[in-house]
Amino acid sequence: MSFTVIIFLLVALFLIRKVNSTIKAGKDDIWNTAREVEPYEDQQTGNTVQPADDRPAELKPEPVSGKESAARPQPTEDPAKHKTSVQGRDFSTKEPVFVKPANVERLFGLVGKPLGHSTSMVSFKKRFREGHISADYVNFELDNASQVRSLAEKYPNLCGLNVTIPYKVDVMQYLDRVDDTAREVGAVNTIRIIRDKDRIELVGFNTDVAGFSCSLKPMLPDNPVKALILGTGGASRAVKYALDKMGIENKFVSRNSTFDILGYYELSPSVMEDYRLIVNCTPVGMFPDTDKCPDIPYTYLTPGHILFDLIYNPEITLFMKKGLEHGASVKNGAEMLRIQADEAWKIWNK
Repeated sequence: MSFTVIIFLLVALFLIRKVNSTIKAGKDDIWNTAREVEPYEDQQTGNTVQPADDRPAELKPEPVSGKESAARPQPTEDPAKHKTSVQGRDFSTKEPVFVKPANVERLFGLVGKPLGHSTSMVSFKKRFREGHISADYVNFELDNASQVRSLAEKYPNLCGLNVTIPYKVDVMQYLDRVDDTAREVGAVNTIRIIRDKDRIELVGFNTDVAGFSCSLKPMLPDNPVKALILGTGGASRAVKYALDKMGIENKFVSRNSTFDILGYYELSPSVMEDYRLIVNCTPVGMFPDTDKCPDIPYTYLTPGHILFDLIYNPEITLFMKKGLEHGASVKNGAEMLRIQADEAWKIWNK
């Protein structure tokens, strides 16, 4: 082989390695850039999405051991950044996830966690669209009920909020005042935000009571009934208040029984026969866990029983299906949701 050919091959090999190195560096830059994309808002759910690290395995960094991680300097945060005050009290909170609503005159929203099951945003957006109302409605998944004030401060056009699980009870301590019904119930599901110059006032209400009462009444028989209330959270308190107002004797049922709260294990044939109205106020069976249901003895149900499920997604829960199998009357929480939403809209427009 001639000297000229050898030189040519060496040069060609060098150029090939150089090109491969450049291509690999470019790939690294592309994957690293993709990894650093800022979180974005899902337009359908309103939730904030963090893009996944979808780089090939060979381009991902080596996992950091716990010892190495501890040795690395950690970023510090200004505690004042997470401070908010209500009536002179300070609460340390994490920053809520802020979304980008439409550019409208008035903003409303739902607070709770999780919110993937809720249809409130769709319903209110439809209301605004059909009524030609310059307003928007978004979901705020908060880590703490105290963050409601941060929302009011962040969005100057925020006029009202709905509250769902698990904050209906906890949120009360962060409001400036609550109306009489909400105070007696011990839970809030609607907040009106009143602004006077630089002052922001958060006022709590409970529209679950009206929603449940109006939805249940057509199902009640002529003969008096007694009710079992499954769960002891904020929705359960509103249901009890409504049942008391209607003169319906009732008892709470919970996994943790006390002298005045029945345990699920205490639901004997005689108890099930005596209490013919059963209201599910727990999230058991709610989307996406549609294959679950409250742990009651369904075999003791009869055509004389009434099962009311506050869940509305799915439309027919497993709790309701088991009731139908024994001839019981059943109803979900869709109508209750519509009624309480109408009541909330009235409050926001006072």
